[in-house]
Amino acid sequence: MPNFKGTYKKKSYFEGWYYRNQNDTDIISFIPAFHIDEKGKKSASIQVIMNTASDQITYPINDFAVSARRNGVRVGKSIFTSEGIALDIWTERITVTGKLYFSKFVTPKYDIMGPFKYLPFMQCRHSVYSLAHKITGRLNVNGREMCFNRGLGYVEGDRGIEFPRDYFWTQCSWSSRGNNLIMISVADIPFGKVTFKGCIGIVYYGGKEYRLATYLGVKIKKYSTRELWLQQGRYDLQILLIDENPHNLLAPVKGNMTRIVYESIDCRIRYRFMINNRLVFDFIARGSFERGSKSI
Repeated sequence: MPNFKGTYKKKSYFEGWYYRNQNDTDIISFIPAFHIDEKGKKSASIQVIMNTASDQITYPINDFAVSARRNGVRVGKSIFTSEGIALDIWTERITVTGKLYFSKFVTPKYDIMGPFKYLPFMQCRHSVYSLAHKITGRLNVNGREMCFNRGLGYVEGDRGIEFPRDYFWTQCSWSSRGNNLIMISVADIPFGKVTFKGCIGIVYYGGKEYRLATYLGVKIKKYSTRELWLQQGRYDLQILLIDENPHNLLAPVKGNMTRIVYESIDCRIRYRFMINNRLVFDFIARGSFERGSKSI
C-alpha cells in the first residue's frame, strides 16, 4: 500500500482498504478505514462482510495508526499489511480472531486510474494493490473456524470525499491456469458541471493483464442494475448478475460514513471475455457485486 495521505486532511475525507479473502467454501472481506467528517472529527472503523452477514465496528482515532515500516495500518488490535492480517475483533454481534499470511502481491502494470490519477478534483480515487495472492492461515469467526490454506486474496482501496452517486462494481478470483481475477468498476464521474460514466477494470488471466478503461477508449454497450457489456478494441467483456445476497455496507458522504450501499460478497455471476472474437472464457463464478444507486 502507498503512503497514507489522510494525516494531511482537515475535513471531508476518507481512506479505506478492501481485503477480500476466499477459500473453497467461504469468502470474508475486511475494510479498515479512516474518516474525517465535515466538522473535522476523525474516527476509524473496520467493516466485516461475510456470506451470511456484515457489520461495522467503529473506533476512536487514537486506535488508528499507520506503519510505514510494515506498509499497513492498525485499527484497534487488528493489523492489516501487505504481508498479512491479524484480526482481534470482539463485539456483541461479531468476533473475529486469527491470522492470515499473504504471498507476494501480484500488482497491476501501472496505476488503475491511468492519467486520471493526476487530476486534482477527483471525488474518489481508486487503487488496486494486489490482483492475486495466495493466503494461508486460519480465522475463528463467531466460534467457527475458517481455513485458508488454499486461499486466494485481493486488495484494493479508495480515498477521497465520497463514493460516486451511481456505480457498478464486481470482482472475482479463481484458479485456472494460475490465479486469475476480474475487477470492473463503472461509475458516474463529476467533471465540472457535467457528469460522465467512467470505467476502470482489469482482467488478469493466465498470467496476463488485460485492461479496460475510459482512458483507453472503452465503450459501455450495456449498463443496467444486473448487466454490463464493455467493448474496447480487441476486447469484449460481458457480465451478468444471476443472483445476489446483499448485505449492508457503509459508504462515505463528505467523509462521514452515513450512506448505505449493498454488497453481495458471494453470488453467482456470469463472466464472458473475448479477444478478437475468440472466446477466452465463459463461466458462472462465485463473484462479488456492489451497486450504488443515485438515491443516497
